[in-house]
Amino acid sequence: MLSFLRSNNPIYFILISWSALIFGIVNHYINDNDYHFFWPLLAYFNLNKFLLYGAYAVVVFFTSFKINFIINKSVFFQRTNYACGLIYTITIILICPIHQAVLPAIANLFAVLAIENLMKIYRNKSCKIEVFNAACWLLLSSIAYVYNAFLIPMVWVALYFIRPFEWREYVMPIVGFLFITAYLITAGLVFEKLPLWIENWWAIKDGYLNSDLENWIYFLIVISIGLLISFRTLYLSYISSSNRYKKVSWIIIAFLFCCVVQFLFNYFSFGLNSPVLYGAVFPFSILISSTILNAKSNWLPNSFIGISIIGYIIITYII
Repeated sequence: MLSFLRSNNPIYFILISWSALIFGIVNHYINDNDYHFFWPLLAYFNLNKFLLYGAYAVVVFFTSFKINFIINKSVFFQRTNYACGLIYTITIILICPIHQAVLPAIANLFAVLAIENLMKIYRNKSCKIEVFNAACWLLLSSIAYVYNAFLIPMVWVALYFIRPFEWREYVMPIVGFLFITAYLITAGLVFEKLPLWIENWWAIKDGYLNSDLENWIYFLIVISIGLLISFRTLYLSYISSSNRYKKVSWIIIAFLFCCVVQFLFNYFSFGLNSPVLYGAVFPFSILISSTILNAKSNWLPNSFIGISIIGYIIITYII
C-alpha cells in the first residue's frame, strides 16, 4: 500500500508534494473568496496575498527538501529515502489553514536549519560555529513565530548529549542571540521602525484563533498515536545501534520534548490554536518514516496511515 514511501526515487516526493501544495492553495483560495478568512500577517503588514501563497509553497517544499537532505546525510536511516519530506509536506498542508500557517511555516524552516547545524556536532570535534549558527536560526524561528522560543534550549541539550563539557561552546548560543538581537535593533533604529516591529511581533500571536477545533483535536490525536507507534521502532533500533545513531536520536527526541513543552504552555496559557502543533510535525515525520522503513511488520504503519487519511476525510467533508 505504501511502497512508494519506501522508494529512493525522488520523483514521487517531488510530484506528490507539489501536487498537494497546488491543490491545497487552490482549495484555500476558493474558500477564502467564500468565507473571507482572517490572515494574521495581512492584518499587520501590507503584503500581496498571492505573494504569501507563493512564499508558503516555496517554504514548505524547501523545508521538506531540507529534512530529506539532513536525514539522508545522517546515520538515522540505512538507505536514502524521501518519506520524511513527503509526510511532512502532506501533514503541514492538512494540519492548519494557509492563512494561519505562513509564519509558522517560515519558523519551521529556520528550526530545521538549526537542526542541520546540530546534526554536524561530533563528540571529538569543536563545534562553536555549529552552535552559533543553530542559536541564530532558532532565534529567527522565534521571531517568525513567538512560541518557537521553547525550542531554544535544544542547543544546550544537544551539547549535553553529544559533547564533553566545554564552557565556550555553552556560551556561544548566547553570543548568537546577542548578534541577531543587535543586528535587528540596529536595523529598527536606522529605519525608525523598532517600536512598530516589536508591537506587531507580539500582537500577531493573537491572530491565531482556532476556528476548526475538530480538525485541531483530530491531528493532535493522530500525531500522539503516531509517535506512540514510532517509539517502539525507535527503541528497538536504539538498543542495537551505534553511538552516533543514539546521539542523533537524542537530538530528535529533544526537539519533540521542546514541542511538547511549547504545546502545554500554549494550552494552559492561551487555549487551543493549531499552529502550535506545527513544530511537532518535523520529529513526527522522521519517526513515522522510520517506522515505515524499519518495522518488521508493515501492517501497523500501513493501517495507521490509511485510517488517518480516512479519518481526515470524515472530519473534513462528512461531519
